[in-house]
Amino acid sequence: MQFPKVSVIVLNYNGKKFLDECLTSIFNTKYENFEIILVDNGSSDGSVDYVKEKFGKRERLKILALNQNMGFAKGNNEGFKIAKGEYVIFLNNDVRVEENWLKELIKVMEGNSNIGAAQPKILLDDGIHIDAAGCFIDYMGRVYQRGVFEKDRGQYNSIDEVFYAKGAAIIVRRKVLKEVGIFDPDYFLYYEETDLCWRIWLKGYKVVYIPNSIIYHKGGATVGKKRSPEAIFHARKNHIATLIKNYEFKNLIKYLTPLIIRMSMYSTKLFLQKKSSIGKAYIRAILWNMIHLKETLKKRAYVQYFIRKIPDKEILPKMLSPSEFEKIKYRLKATGLTEF
Repeated sequence: MQFPKVSVIVLNYNGKKFLDECLTSIFNTKYENFEIILVDNGSSDGSVDYVKEKFGKRERLKILALNQNMGFAKGNNEGFKIAKGEYVIFLNNDVRVEENWLKELIKVMEGNSNIGAAQPKILLDDGIHIDAAGCFIDYMGRVYQRGVFEKDRGQYNSIDEVFYAKGAAIIVRRKVLKEVGIFDPDYFLYYEETDLCWRIWLKGYKVVYIPNSIIYHKGGATVGKKRSPEAIFHARKNHIATLIKNYEFKNLIKYLTPLIIRMSMYSTKLFLQKKSSIGKAYIRAILWNMIHLKETLKKRAYVQYFIRKIPDKEILPKMLSPSEFEKIKYRLKATGLTEF
């Protein structure tokens, strides 16, 4: 097997407590040709000094210390600027990897040049339950992490096409990133990988799930934690923008309209329940997209005219229908990822 160079970008923000286990597991990877780029998003917990002291003599390691928290998209984009690999992996700081995880990813990617991006099987840290066995959206852009919280019984042990790869562990060809662009820098939190993978599909590449590559994720699926109003604002803001940029016009109107109606109705319900801070987050998300519509439409024009090769009629079958989504929504609410 060939060993093309791989850049593993680990984004960190005040995650000192995770870094020993995370980086040690990556250094123990059985693969001959990789580098690790730790991008620190302006941590105040001594993360950078700790890594320098613990791992600073390792030749594979590069440390990029940013002076502020730039969020997921900008932080990873900065790491990509100094990455040298033919493949780039974006990895959360709260994961640990099995020793053959990288070899299994590359084996599949090298075997099919039409695969643009992929994700491993992501288990929760207990090693028993699934975090994500590939991810999907429905026509309105609501997200679904397949298998979330299920016991891993081997039910997702085949290589499958998925709509998007979870950002906790996503591998992308450098060539593809050059063609479709990297993460949208206006996405501080949430939907970054969904938007990226949609563009990858539009360009004519596939996104797949590779179960023989296994990692473990401590923060999996938010593990039922309630998100802050600010996090909900970013999620719904980016949710709307992702549809605006990537759909053909007829489908944009068809699916964005009911999404905005549902968000508006849900925010009203939250106000009536005296949860005004969360309700305001939805209203802010809608208003942000109205205020920044001109900039988003410029991005849309680029996607539609310079990236898109595949029509929506070939993309929609990769998604879930709203009725399919409704059947699984009760499980999604437990993840904190879907509120309405």
